[in-house]
Amino acid sequence: MKSENSWNLTHNKLHQLFKNNSELISIKVRGNAWEPITRWLRFDSRIFRETTSQARITLGDIESLAEIYNYRSIRWKAKKLTPLKTKLIPLSVKNIFRKLPIIKQLAYELEIVFYKYSENISDHLISIVIPARNEAGNKELLVNALNKFKSIPNELEIIFVEGNSKDNTYSMLKELKEKFTNSYKISLLKQTSKGKKNAVVEGFNISSGQTLAIIDSDFTVDINDSIAAIMESTKNENILINCARTTFPMEKDAMRWANYIGNRLFAIFLSILINKPVSDSLCGTKVFSRKFFKLMKQNGSWDSKSDPFGDFTIIFEAAKNNIKILNYPVRYYARKSGAPNISRWIDGLKLLKVCWIYMISDI
Repeated sequence: MKSENSWNLTHNKLHQLFKNNSELISIKVRGNAWEPITRWLRFDSRIFRETTSQARITLGDIESLAEIYNYRSIRWKAKKLTPLKTKLIPLSVKNIFRKLPIIKQLAYELEIVFYKYSENISDHLISIVIPARNEAGNKELLVNALNKFKSIPNELEIIFVEGNSKDNTYSMLKELKEKFTNSYKISLLKQTSKGKKNAVVEGFNISSGQTLAIIDSDFTVDINDSIAAIMESTKNENILINCARTTFPMEKDAMRWANYIGNRLFAIFLSILINKPVSDSLCGTKVFSRKFFKLMKQNGSWDSKSDPFGDFTIIFEAAKNNIKILNYPVRYYARKSGAPNISRWIDGLKLLKVCWIYMISDI
């Protein structure tokens, strides 16, 4: 996608850019601090002449105009920090500085991307992947969820991915598959590797739906909220619904204190890196389109093994591929049975590594 330089656009070209009804529009503007300076250096200011030759377009101006034409901003990022030549500075170093607070606000050149907003009422197929490992004790919650899914008007495809459990999770899922086979198209996979990210990858790799949802089998996220998030996601293929557990008060023991602090810190860090607020960085419930899924498959990020859960990869890739990230508040409960299948400290270090990879990249 070509990015238009706003300072080269005439009045007619600027408006026509939005009237063309392109799916995505990318525009570069001068940073607020640099905009008057660049005009003064060209003597293109009312200080020096009666009529200026070029438009004075700021980030705020372009965001307002986009809304008039029913475009919504995905995010902006610092494209160029200074007008000076920086070829001798390594690209990874420049990418880090472009993401730093204050510095990015003072950048010489900013780039903002918009998507055309439209709500589509569609009856397309929805694929829901439910990874499950040692979740036999949550059979009642699974039955409740499968019954609740009947309220979704679209045709559903349910994909259970069993992660080599030590209990009878597989036989329990097999029983549920047979019980609900008349209600949904249900697949049951036995995971060939390990880890939640791999389970989700294997599930979606055989999916057929246009809307794809991940729902954890412990159902600590309220199932009604998950269903509502899925239905919101079906309205536009250019959005990622990132469910947020930390907005409302959660049940006692729903999240261990260290996990909560780590999650909040990661959420702040991710928000800085992608320049877009992320309320909850590790909520397992996420919903997105097949369009976004294909983009991740094409660039190889979907099959990457660096991210133990896949949450960070999905968020970073959404920002990288101009997918709008929307935080959806959900209610969060304590586990009814079993224990979390995570290693706080080891997995935390892996997540830091994922952040570092994207910090030095041109995201």
